[in-house]
Amino acid sequence: MVLGPTARMLLPYLNFTIATSALVFQTTVLYPWHHELEAAFNKLKQEQLEVLKDFHEVKLGRIEELERKLLDLNGEMRQD
Repeated sequence: MVLGPTARMLLPYLNFTIATSALVFQTTVLYPWHHELEAAFNKLKQEQLEVLKDFHEVKLGRIEELERKLLDLNGEMRQD
């Protein structure tokens, strides 16, 4: 596609306008949105850590319960 002389003259201005619009969009919309997303991800990370801590405590409780039951069974077997 061959551009005419008018299009060749206007092309740099069009390119500059598009680039400037993209930069304004990035600095006014995307950059603040990045901070909102970061805050949401940090909150999600904290919630995940709490859930994992609770799960770990439940798991340790079940292991301790099983250990007590095994010790009770061993004690009963020795008495017999």
